Amino acid sequence: MSFYWRWLPVLLMLPVPAEAGSVASPVVDARVMEVGVVRHQDTLWRYARFSTESDYPCLRFEAIHPDQGWRVLERLDVCDITLQGDATLDFRDTAYTGFSVIEFSREHSAFTFEVEYIRRTAAGEQSVFCTLPVSHNENFGHLVCR
Repeated sequence: MSFYWRWLPVLLMLPVPAEAGSVASPVVDARVMEVGVVRHQDTLWRYARFSTESDYPCLRFEAIHPDQGWRVLERLDVCDITLQGDATLDFRDTAYTGFSVIEFSREHSAFTFEVEYIRRTAAGEQSVFCTLPVSHNENFGHLVCR
């Protein structure tokens, strides 16, 4: 029996890792509930909405440049917002926080989204509309919520 036929059954049983070039498969945090991405000019703008019932009830925005090895060039985690009068709303310190209507406006180069929340110490649900501008050089602008 030749060498090839003797070792063929053994070689067929060994696991073979499958790779697509040199790009590793992405790891997604188990707390992520929704992911969205849009290409605007030369950049991919991605958001991830984390479960509001987890220990990380936040909204993550990322700028990814395809020509630079799909690296995340800029990341912004929105875990709190500053309201009018400089009051800060920390999403980890509310009875409920929910994100909805997360969209990207090409016309304004900005993400928009709504935050619904219930404070631990006050009755009633409140809603805030937020805008997060993006720039042409893969940076995020100042988050504005009203």
